[in-house]
Amino acid sequence: MCLSDPHCCVASYSKGASTCRFDTSERCCVGTETLDEWRFIQRKSYHTCNITLTEVAYDKPAEQSSVYSLSYSAAKAIDGSVNTYMHTNKEQSPYWIVDLGKIYQIKRIEIFNRNAGFNSTGERLRDLDIIVGPSHNEMQICAHYVGPAQLGDHLLFTCGHVECARYVKLRLTGTDYLHVAEVKVYAVNESCTSN
Repeated sequence: MCLSDPHCCVASYSKGASTCRFDTSERCCVGTETLDEWRFIQRKSYHTCNITLTEVAYDKPAEQSSVYSLSYSAAKAIDGSVNTYMHTNKEQSPYWIVDLGKIYQIKRIEIFNRNAGFNSTGERLRDLDIIVGPSHNEMQICAHYVGPAQLGDHLLFTCGHVECARYVKLRLTGTDYLHVAEVKVYAVNESCTSN
């Protein structure tokens, strides 16, 4: 449904509540050219599409600003399971970052909120910046999620323009815990050169 709405740039699904939510606010959209292109690619992918997207973050090196417990390390967000999760301490602007190993043409980033815990903990995922870049010194905001999310939510983000990036970073803009179950980064199966 989000793909058919020209104003929708973030969609989330709450498994527990069996509800879908769409964000059409101007704050979540940087631009529409690549978003429209992405919608076209997604529609075509159900039929015949020459562009193949590959998930490129799985099991790559990751780190986070702090570790709540050894059981909640940065690697838990890219281990392929939505039943484990990374978790920082409560702090100002907590973050998680993954090194994809090389520069990719990023098309889509999916974030799975943790699906277990106290009812209120899912709502900690709010005011989230999704930041990408080819190096630590050249990072820019790809999308912003206002939230709040609910436990088990599946969030989908696209950048407002084509992003050639090696690093993907999640950062809360306020003071809280950051925890997500899984982060998936989808890229085009071809090399990406950055200027």
